[in-house]
Amino acid sequence: MCHIVFVLPFVGLILFWLMPFEQALIFYSFLLLVSAVVYWLMWKDMRRPAATGIEGMVGGRAEVIQNGNGALKVFFRGEIWDAVSHDDVPVGEKVEIVGTRRMEKMRLLVRR
Repeated sequence: MCHIVFVLPFVGLILFWLMPFEQALIFYSFLLLVSAVVYWLMWKDMRRPAATGIEGMVGGRAEVIQNGNGALKVFFRGEIWDAVSHDDVPVGEKVEIVGTRRMEKMRLLVRR
């Protein structure tokens, strides 16, 4: 679908063969305006920060619900996650999610 939007201004040039110049110019100007608005909306949407997945979690605040035997569990957006921290974090404290461990994608890396 997005390819059609990008090709539409070029396909619109056919109007100049099928219609008188003045009418084709009016329709083509409208087509260019609509295409520019769609391009701007697409560009704006692609620049939006991630809201889902691990990328959307980075920078979020989670609450520590368990800390014992090296197992740290945090509560974030209605889910319980395994986590790793270089600091000693007590239960009930808020921590910031800074990423994931390299080899373990489902374990969060957190800091105070």
